[in-house]
Amino acid sequence: MSKPKWGWAVFWAVFGMLSLWVFLSGFVSGNVVTMVVGIVVAFVYPSLYLTSYVKSDHIVKRALEVIFMLSAFGVVIYGYATTGSLILGVITIFIVTVVFVAFILSYLLPRIRSKSSERG
Repeated sequence: MSKPKWGWAVFWAVFGMLSLWVFLSGFVSGNVVTMVVGIVVAFVYPSLYLTSYVKSDHIVKRALEVIFMLSAFGVVIYGYATTGSLILGVITIFIVTVVFVAFILSYLLPRIRSKSSERG
């Protein structure tokens, strides 16, 4: 393994262990918010890895990315519904806003580009 790839492998391993550590510290202390953050990071981690390093357009890869992201979103919503924590509520609102903007832009950008290409 070359030097840059080895460095990224260490980064991903540390990132994965960090999510496990956050979850376990929340479990031991009984803090549900900390457990939720650890689980969310654990679900986002494989999705981010698949997006960054797996160079495939296979349907299974896309399905796994969506499953991991929806699972993370579901855990945040469950954590907010269970605890009523302000930080989980803010995270939920942020995620919903980002998803809404992404869907709006994915709908509008092709229309804007097609109109600009017709003009010039």
